[in-house]
Amino acid sequence: MSSIPFIGALTMIRKDLLIRLIRSVDYPVDLFVVLFQNGFADFDFQAVANPFIKKFSFISCDMNIGVSRGWNHLIRNYPSPYWVISGDDNWFEAGALEKLAKYMDNEDSLKHAFFNLQIKEKSGAIVCSGFSTYILTQHGYNVVGAFDENIYPAYFEDNDYWQRIVVSGERTAMIEGCCIFTGDDQHECSCTQNSASPEYARKMFQCYKRNEEYYWQKWNTNNGEPFSQPFNQSCYSLKDVIPHENYFVNQEMLLGHRNAPTMFVIEG
Repeated sequence: MSSIPFIGALTMIRKDLLIRLIRSVDYPVDLFVVLFQNGFADFDFQAVANPFIKKFSFISCDMNIGVSRGWNHLIRNYPSPYWVISGDDNWFEAGALEKLAKYMDNEDSLKHAFFNLQIKEKSGAIVCSGFSTYILTQHGYNVVGAFDENIYPAYFEDNDYWQRIVVSGERTAMIEGCCIFTGDDQHECSCTQNSASPEYARKMFQCYKRNEEYYWQKWNTNNGEPFSQPFNQSCYSLKDVIPHENYFVNQEMLLGHRNAPTMFVIEG
């Protein structure tokens, strides 16, 4: 059975949870990539040593570039037949990655666009992982395209991508019994948001409302029959990068500037 080619994660505030995620890897992984949004000056690299992970790539970014832009950076810069992308506040159940590898070690699986895992909640309920941890295939990326970077910094990038998958007609599936856990001692989910300062959280909520409005305008999802093309314009395809002010307005609202990020990479 093949190793898992790629696991990636974004992190910003809860580096302690990132360490927990990496330590939960119990099956061979070729490459684990972490994009640090705010740098990794205070990160203990020795804490993530894991014999199941062949190679790490640590990307230091000097700002919060957002979920869509961060995920796109991982996907575009690290070619793979499929990408496993996880939130830093998740961790894998023992044996889950072996199940994942077995499921993906199948030519038909790579003809799907997208896969969900399952979350085991504290209540004992088992629910769909959604975009908390997911698998995107190269085929899916080729057909559906990148995540919409107009949505910044987070929330609704997953709704948008799912809507595009639905419109594309591509196949998706859930890997039954391949489970993750999520949260910390206080929160069931969204640990980054719940760990932010009150002022940062206030600005995040303003961005959330703007992202919600942008998503509704793009897909008409709150007014009846959803559009079959972005913004109901036949000139746009699912993969088109459509210029829009939302990204820069939200970035300026949250960070106080419209600067491009600066990145560098350490590999190990």
